[in-house]
Amino acid sequence: MTKISSPIESMTASAESPKLGEIAGKADDPVLWLGTVTSQGRPSIRPVWFVLHEGKFVIFSTPNAWKVRHVQANPDVCITFHTDPAAKNLLVVAGRAEVSLEGHPPSSIPAYGVKYASGFADYNYSQQRFDELYPTRITVTPERAWGW
Repeated sequence: MTKISSPIESMTASAESPKLGEIAGKADDPVLWLGTVTSQGRPSIRPVWFVLHEGKFVIFSTPNAWKVRHVQANPDVCITFHTDPAAKNLLVVAGRAEVSLEGHPPSSIPAYGVKYASGFADYNYSQQRFDELYPTRITVTPERAWGW
């Protein structure tokens, strides 16, 4: 994967959530784990491609995906990342998600296409085809973070 730098200027550590300042260090991770809540109130977690954009996590999806439905019903989400085998470097982020069904395709954030160019190739997708298949944008605004 191509290394993407993504400064998060608006996100600084606070006494309430000092780990928020560590989010920028996860920008190059290939996936994050998005936790949502089902209509039955059960947790649901799935790996997703993402990019940090303007201090927020941006994820693209198909319009009818369960994660989209879950966020529309309950915007409270949780994000985790891969960690080392001994779990010595853990970061969990809680935030609020918003769904945009149109107008913001993946190509609207060039860093997303750069980050996942090899992934597009693995699936024989062009940027245009990916835009067509994954037009729904989920934007997560981090509110607090914790870990060790």
